[in-house]
Amino acid sequence: MAIAKIWMVVLVGVLVVSGSAWGIDGLEVIRRQQERFQDLKDLSAQFKKRHYWKLVDQATEIKGRLYVQKPDRFRFETDVQTVMTDGQTAWNYVPDNEQVLMSSYGQIQEDRSYEKLLFDLILLGGYAERFIPTYAGEERVDGKRCHLVELASRGEERYISRVRLWVDRGMWLVRRVEYVNINDDVTTYELSNLKVDPGLKVSFFKFELPQEIEVIDLR
Repeated sequence: MAIAKIWMVVLVGVLVVSGSAWGIDGLEVIRRQQERFQDLKDLSAQFKKRHYWKLVDQATEIKGRLYVQKPDRFRFETDVQTVMTDGQTAWNYVPDNEQVLMSSYGQIQEDRSYEKLLFDLILLGGYAERFIPTYAGEERVDGKRCHLVELASRGEERYISRVRLWVDRGMWLVRRVEYVNINDDVTTYELSNLKVDPGLKVSFFKFELPQEIEVIDLR
C-alpha cells in the first residue's frame, strides 16, 4: 500500500509539471497565435534586441519600439536606425550616415534583415511552409507563462536555420523570438508593453524626410 501511494504521488507530480504540454503541439500553438493576430488591427510594443556574433565572441544589445498595422505596414525605431514601410514604399534611415534608402515594398520581400524576419515570422506566419515546429514546453518571459515552440528550417540552404518562439499563454502573442543563423550567430527580440489595437494612423507608417539628408532611391 505504501509503495502504491508513493507511485501515485510521483504520477501526480509528473502530471502537474508536464500537463501543460499535454493536448497541444507546436502547430496548435502557432495556429492559435495566428488566429489571435487575425483579430487585430494594429499592435505596438517595446523591444530589446540582443545579437551574439559567434566568430568574434561579441554581443550587442539595443532597445526600440515596434509598430505593426495589418496587412503590410510596420515600423521599427531605435536610436541608430528606423526601418518602416507603408505597404508600397520602404525606408531605411540611419541618422549617423545622414541618408535614407528608399525601395519598393516588393523589393524587400527577400530582405534577410532581422527586422523583416520579425515582421514575417511573428506577425504574418508562414511557419508551416518554411519550418518544422516542435513543442518544447513552457517558460516564463517577463513573468508571463509562455508556450515555447522550436522551428527547424525545412531547407538546408536557409540563412536562418533555427527559430524559437515564446507565445504568451493568455494573449496568444509572441513575447520573445530567437533566431540562429547558419553561422550559429544568435539574435533575440524580447517584446514588452504589448498594446493591442492602439489606433495607429496610416500616416504614421509614411516616413517624413528630415532636412539636409541624402535620399538614395532604389525603386
